[in-house]
Amino acid sequence: MFTNQHLPSNCEWTTTGVCQKVIMPLTNVEKSSYLNLIRDEIDEQGKPYVSPATVFISHAWKYKFAEPLDVMLEHGEKNPDAYFWFDLFTNNQHRASQLPQEWWKTTFRTAIGDIGAVTLVMSPWNDPIPITRAWCLWEILSALDQPHVKFRIRFPRSMRTVFFESIVQNPDHVLSALSNIQAEKAEAFLKDDLDMIFEAIRSTVGFRQMNSHVNEQLREWYVKTAVEIADEVMLMADSRKDDVMDQKMKVARMQHQVGSLLADFGDHDGAINHFQKALVINRATVGEDHPNTAHAYNRLGLLYDLKADFDKALDHLQRGLACQVKILGTDHADTATTYNNLGLVYNHKGDQEQALENYYKALAIVEKKFGQDHLETAPIHSNIGSIYDSRGQLDDAMTCYSRTLKIVEKALGENHPEVATPCNLVGLIYQKKGDLNKAMEYFQRCIIILEKTVGENHPQTAMCLGNLGLLYQNQGDVENALQYSLRALTIEEHILGSQHPSTATSYNNLGLLYRQKGEIDKALEFYNHALEIRRKVLGEDSAATANSYNNIGAAHQSAGALDLAIYNFERGLTIQEKLLGLNHVDVATSYNNIGTLHQAQSNLDSALQYFQKALNIWEQVLGKGHLETAMTYNNMGMIYYRKGDVGHALECLRQFSEILEKHFGPQHPQVIATKQGIEKLQEEQQALIRERQANQMQKNDARELLDKESLRERQGQERVDLMLAKTANTDEEPHGGASNASNDCNLVRTDISSSAKQRQGASKEKDGENICCQLM
Repeated sequence: MFTNQHLPSNCEWTTTGVCQKVIMPLTNVEKSSYLNLIRDEIDEQGKPYVSPATVFISHAWKYKFAEPLDVMLEHGEKNPDAYFWFDLFTNNQHRASQLPQEWWKTTFRTAIGDIGAVTLVMSPWNDPIPITRAWCLWEILSALDQPHVKFRIRFPRSMRTVFFESIVQNPDHVLSALSNIQAEKAEAFLKDDLDMIFEAIRSTVGFRQMNSHVNEQLREWYVKTAVEIADEVMLMADSRKDDVMDQKMKVARMQHQVGSLLADFGDHDGAINHFQKALVINRATVGEDHPNTAHAYNRLGLLYDLKADFDKALDHLQRGLACQVKILGTDHADTATTYNNLGLVYNHKGDQEQALENYYKALAIVEKKFGQDHLETAPIHSNIGSIYDSRGQLDDAMTCYSRTLKIVEKALGENHPEVATPCNLVGLIYQKKGDLNKAMEYFQRCIIILEKTVGENHPQTAMCLGNLGLLYQNQGDVENALQYSLRALTIEEHILGSQHPSTATSYNNLGLLYRQKGEIDKALEFYNHALEIRRKVLGEDSAATANSYNNIGAAHQSAGALDLAIYNFERGLTIQEKLLGLNHVDVATSYNNIGTLHQAQSNLDSALQYFQKALNIWEQVLGKGHLETAMTYNNMGMIYYRKGDVGHALECLRQFSEILEKHFGPQHPQVIATKQGIEKLQEEQQALIRERQANQMQKNDARELLDKESLRERQGQERVDLMLAKTANTDEEPHGGASNASNDCNLVRTDISSSAKQRQGASKEKDGENICCQLM
């Protein structure tokens, strides 16, 4: 550190200026480093100025010297025994320009490895200079590439206020700042230095990991600083004796904006904490019936919705609505927004009728106030489209999404970033309708718009890249699908962090792709990573967590591990039943999946029970003509067929065929194939009926014959008895007549016995034929 007598008179100078105006003149006689000049000096407490370094300071020479100085002073206040390796002081600046690249490369890396701790001084907060300088990247790499080295980022204290004022104005500034972190765009004075450093990064940690690591540190600082300042301001306001409303409202706004920042980073619990603070302040200052109070209720409602706590979400939104109706009226735009938000929650809860009712209330207010083609109507049309989309009413969904797109384009222009969302939704509908070329056109348009407006490294861009990846998957192009999905994951990790719900979605989609490739172990790795994030961020009982369990179950199913598959599907189902109730479409999907597994294990009765549960929900929620209903009829038909119940099998398959034909027309290949299968099954049923009738006729004939022979036997016995009686009366020799009579009886009995054996043999063979028919 500078001794007092050497402290620059102007700390507004850059580090380069201090070098030229202070360090070089001070060391000019000895032509040495500043460190050598003060090596034997001590401070007022008798502490030496020079000692083995404990922290390596990485910084840009374009900074004002005051900024790295402030970071070192702050660290020294908390760590009195700290010593800094600061290149302005430690290197001989008289020889610096003459030293080769190898010297700098080795010196920095060795120093960092020996010291074991690097602090990167960052400024300004929204576009840090060090990330644009190649040698700063080398110092970052030297820290990241040596596992024992601790790496951290610090801003000068003066930057805290500038940062906080910016996020209070608009929390989205933080996402823009994170998207600017692109180490691959750094520069150097010498091209050879730049080439060497870039090659070293590529061959070790890679730019993706470097950017992600820097952003992880930045996010930590942004969140920590925002929370600290908001709480400090709140404490100061609470300690004031005078209750100044303006000051209180400013504190509430700060809490509100910090909550928004935390929500962007997926910290829903932290966000709820700050919005609750804002709500408490608003209620205490302006009262329950105020727009600010209503707004806090709304934000809390949406956060509880994200946590799948739908009852709390509805409670807060309805409180907010009551405020708005009372103070703003039923026809106010804010009231419409709350109706729209209530629709979102009801939709997520599975009550689509209530969702539509609230969406249409919102739409009616906005159209009355602003007109049918106003921008405010666009998100409501989109939300109504999502209901039709989930019901499989793709034409109706397309109408809503297309109208949304048209409204946004007219209001904002064709290349505005807001156009990307409806453009993406239209692409998704084309994908579901099987028009993959048209879907590709819309997805690519989304990406072009977003890359030109918000940039390549933005969460919205990542979303569109992920959808394009899934489209390639549907086309069977797994390699391109992986490429785009990995790009999406890179951006989300870079901007949102590794523990964000959107990042989990990308891990989940990559698991899906690797499962399709047949790489089940890798699929399970990505699925489990998604599950880990979701359990940590969203909780065990979230819909996304249930989805992860279901996907893990599907991967085990693909690997043939059916017991593990059932175990994971049932874990997902338990969450869904608890979260969504017993009549939700997602619950029906899980019933269907578990039924399929029991079917594969030949547990046909269990399979049939699960399929029946799924069918009941599909018919109740989506209607008897929905494709999901059709597929369940098909599954049940297969089960009945395997059980030998051809009648019920035919009944289910006819339902399946009718729904398919309604959706796709009579010439669709699946419709034709299904009808052919039904005809074949009908022929088999007729054959079985004829066979049963033939068997019945044989049984009837046999019974009639038995009756006749039984009668003959009785009549024969009566004749024997009569002859014996005559013999007794005439004293004739009994052997001759008795023998003949006995022979007659024996012959009759022999015929009857032989006939029975033949009929039993015929019956047994026929039973065998029946069994063969049933197995075919």
